[in-house]
Amino acid sequence: MLASIVVGLVFGFAPPCAAQHKDPHVNCPYCNHVGFKVCKKHSKKQIAKFEESGAIFSSLLATCKECGGTLMVDCDKCDNVAVQDRIARRAKEIHDWLAERRKTVDKLIQHEVKHCESRWFRLTFDLKPMTVGRRKLPSWELMYLYLKRFEEHRKYYKEVMQLTDTELPDKCDIYMWRDGRDQANAALKFTGMGSSGAGVKLMGISSVYTMHMQKRYITNDASLHRHMVHNITHLLTSQMSPANWIGKLKAGWLDAGLAHYFEFKLDKKCTTYCYQEVATNRNFKGGKWLVPIRRMVAAGTRLPAFAAVATKNTDQLMPKEHALSFSYVHFLLEGDFENDKVKEAGGRGKALCQVVRAFKAKKPVRKALGGAYGWNALSFEEKWKEWVLRTYPVR
Repeated sequence: MLASIVVGLVFGFAPPCAAQHKDPHVNCPYCNHVGFKVCKKHSKKQIAKFEESGAIFSSLLATCKECGGTLMVDCDKCDNVAVQDRIARRAKEIHDWLAERRKTVDKLIQHEVKHCESRWFRLTFDLKPMTVGRRKLPSWELMYLYLKRFEEHRKYYKEVMQLTDTELPDKCDIYMWRDGRDQANAALKFTGMGSSGAGVKLMGISSVYTMHMQKRYITNDASLHRHMVHNITHLLTSQMSPANWIGKLKAGWLDAGLAHYFEFKLDKKCTTYCYQEVATNRNFKGGKWLVPIRRMVAAGTRLPAFAAVATKNTDQLMPKEHALSFSYVHFLLEGDFENDKVKEAGGRGKALCQVVRAFKAKKPVRKALGGAYGWNALSFEEKWKEWVLRTYPVR
């Protein structure tokens, strides 16, 4: 089984039988005729976690003096030239990748850190070991876990929003730091902005998020997971073609609402705020928003009108408005309304993507909602309130 995994990794994730079928047959019982042996410098667990994460490259493997990160060593009992050449090409690819990461990142912060890369994410990871469930994971395993979670989240985001890979065309660069000085250097270098709060983002096709693990904002694995899902959702929404950040185009309710919605889908809590001014007054109702939202709607007093919330940028939203923004998106994706325009669009996700793209084209909320749903701000708010009162829990 382990040899099959390694073959799949080094031969571009092709099925092992397909990869071997292309090579000339060499009769060698010492390597089971494959022309290589699995590098013994790596444990079965390390290889398995690497493979489970979806990683293509890893600095943990790339520094191996025996295999150069390929996980293979040439069989010294036979001569399979095709396999030898393929391993050599893979070794060079890994070497060049690590050299680029060392030059771009490690040289900047003046010490080596962990790196890995999957199909859709480049991750620089420098967090301390952390308890996940009942087990404390070492940093290397934690890195693979988060890379796996990022890929899973992107897949789920695509499913909900009914998007294709061509509509999310590029990788996201993620930097996770334990040291505030590293965060400050990375934020300035990779986003062009100074660091404040827990993280800084660069929106658009070349999406970047660099964060500092601060205990006052992020207390454990669950809150870190929510934090990363929230912020990667911002990146994906801005990256969605055509690339633009709607949070600066008076569509903060949808920008923040989507991020909170996907955060909520993890464990029914929303605890992430992207701006320090809001984060210092954070945890509106402890992050459990359904009951207080219903109470606000039922009372009617001091409930901001949707039309007022819908004209704000993301950095202008207050904690209560973040909760309402989540609920607006919750309704648009999961409400039990019937709508002919949504059917014509092909589903809830596609209709909401129409709204996102309308905002990217700098259309007002009236035209964005009208084009996708046939609603104006008032009719949307009435339908949303009715759904909240009927479906959200009382206590």
